[in-house]
Amino acid sequence: MSQSKQPRPSSVESVSLSLHGVGVLVTSGQPAFLEYLRTAMAPFLTDDDQDAAVRSHLDWVDGAPGQSLAEAFGVQSWERRPDRDLYLDGRSAYWLRIDDFTDLQLAASFDGTLSLRGRYHFNLGAGSGAMERVRRMRWAGDMTRLRARRFSTLLYYLVYYPVLWWLSRYKGWHLLHGGAVRLGTEAAVFAGMPGCGKSTLAVSMLADPACSMLSDNLVLFRASEVRACPELLLLDQSSLEMVGEAAAARLHGTGESRIFEREAYRPDDVVLAPVRAGAVFSIERAARTQCAQLDARQAARRLLAGNIMAKEVRRLTIMSEVLDLISDMPVPDAGADLASLLTITPAYQLGIGEGADFAAVAREYVVPALSGNGRRG
Repeated sequence: MSQSKQPRPSSVESVSLSLHGVGVLVTSGQPAFLEYLRTAMAPFLTDDDQDAAVRSHLDWVDGAPGQSLAEAFGVQSWERRPDRDLYLDGRSAYWLRIDDFTDLQLAASFDGTLSLRGRYHFNLGAGSGAMERVRRMRWAGDMTRLRARRFSTLLYYLVYYPVLWWLSRYKGWHLLHGGAVRLGTEAAVFAGMPGCGKSTLAVSMLADPACSMLSDNLVLFRASEVRACPELLLLDQSSLEMVGEAAAARLHGTGESRIFEREAYRPDDVVLAPVRAGAVFSIERAARTQCAQLDARQAARRLLAGNIMAKEVRRLTIMSEVLDLISDMPVPDAGADLASLLTITPAYQLGIGEGADFAAVAREYVVPALSGNGRRG
């Protein structure tokens, strides 16, 4: 991969981690981002960076993004340009404008190892020059917090998305916008559109000591199994009250504050091994709580719609298309695999009424579905 003409900071540090067997080495001259990474990915940190399948570097740049390939990455030539903002040169790609995260530019190369270089351009507003200097003076006392607000999205592009792409292309695991909780030998999967209540329902089940969390926002599936895409839980005070004291007692705060007055938490027990899916719930808000069984086709349509609505999944889908162009990896059929999962796993439409007790909803509808009585096939 060609290097930018702008030199990297001399104080480059690194963090190594492994998620589901995919090793990642992240380097940067932005220590605050690496500290955030260590906190967010604490259970997955490792000292071994020799066999990293993914190597990511973050350049933190104060100022607006360059508009040309030469300005961004010091590259003068290219072979193909399938999109106006995407340049290809053999096994390398240069992505100058990511649709809804326009301050990040990415260079990627693949030679059996996936190498990423992200250049994040930190600006407080449109344009630069005098107006940007005025904005920085005005917000001088709040700059640390404003920089940190970008870290979670950078974590997705430099760690989660490349790992999820690797797991999909090499291992056949697909991403679903949903959460999952294990009870016994099976997992309840909660999927749906953003804000439907699936995270609150998943966390509320921790009130039962027999339940363990896989994840609350993104879950992987393959054949009849699901596994966690573990992230920090982001909960505000209202959400903590809804999940109840017993469930909240099993969460440990990391000390991070995010936007919308949400705090970051980690469950006391996260299941990383694959678990058989016992029941799948399509979650939505409703005037009153009700549950009805869905056939496999109905369930697949609802779950795929939830994927389309979730920005995390949309962004991964777009980035995967870019990485596929330089890797020539075969693309598994996620839709067919989801249909297969739902053919053998009972699925339900679960509407959660206004003011519902989430723990009671779990006891009345979720736990009985995991008894196996509704299993198809």
